[in-house]
Amino acid sequence: MSMKRLAAIGIIAAALTLSACSTGPTTPTATPTTTPTPTATAGGPVEPPASEEEAIDAATTVLEQSLVVRGEVSAAGGEGIEEFDALLTGPALIAAQREVALYTDQGYTTTGAVTAELNEGYTAEWEGVEFGLVTLPSCTDFSTLVITKSDGSPAPRPEVLQYPVDYQVVYLADEKAWKVYDMIKTGDTC
Repeated sequence: MSMKRLAAIGIIAAALTLSACSTGPTTPTATPTTTPTPTATAGGPVEPPASEEEAIDAATTVLEQSLVVRGEVSAAGGEGIEEFDALLTGPALIAAQREVALYTDQGYTTTGAVTAELNEGYTAEWEGVEFGLVTLPSCTDFSTLVITKSDGSPAPRPEVLQYPVDYQVVYLADEKAWKVYDMIKTGDTC
């Protein structure tokens, strides 16, 4: 997996961690960045997966796209948040919206990169679609990400900076699309 993909996965995971560390509102600031670009999954319908391998490949692509978009939208102070609807659903969509609100409300900025290493994925049936649920286990590392408050001081960080996260990506038959459904912290360290 490329370093760019690992960094994108990590930025999103860091945002999930920050939502538990909020200490109250500060004056919001936005960090300039590029506007998120539309993704291939947003461009049109895709057919249900014919195999486990096809499902895992599609889910991995959508996860990577969603992490890039989440990182861009968070860094842009919420600009482009409508891109979430093409890539996220369920608890993942709610978490992404909360993440953007946290960054905006707290005025956080980030530098550096968080990395996440995806382990071998596996599938299950989802709403009548064979291979329609893909779980992508990962180990996420926050140790190289610097998160700064609007006043320049470090933002709160958890004591443990590496832990496992299972990303669940589902095929939605009614939309003919893959979307990230959930991000589940599965342990205290990895």
